[in-house]
Amino acid sequence: MRESITLPGHPEKWPCFSDVVKAKGTLVFLAGQVGWDDHGVWAEGFEKQAELALQNMERALAAAGATIDDVVKVVIFVADARNGDADYRTGNNFNEIYSRFFKRNFPVRTRVQTGMLARDCLVEIDVIAVISDD
Repeated sequence: MRESITLPGHPEKWPCFSDVVKAKGTLVFLAGQVGWDDHGVWAEGFEKQAELALQNMERALAAAGATIDDVVKVVIFVADARNGDADYRTGNNFNEIYSRFFKRNFPVRTRVQTGMLARDCLVEIDVIAVISDD
């Protein structure tokens, strides 16, 4: 179970993440999900890698008995910060792709630019989810 919490007096910056999430249950940790297919072939370009990494995230969550609605924290590692800085309203950027997967009651999110990703990797997504103890 997760609950997004709005901070008093805090303006909403982006419509695709929460500042605070309260969760109760069993923790599920995913290794960083990247934009390659089942054969280890990288998708071409940032947008395709981001979409495939998010699809791989959903598959990994399902393997643990979780769904995207159970995600409480997401860390996005990008090779080039400009891929995440674009205005989410214009499309063809990370926030627009991310919003196709996370639609409501958003998890907290952090984005980090790093030059230390695997060769040819443009984005990696690290996730923590919480599933019910029932």
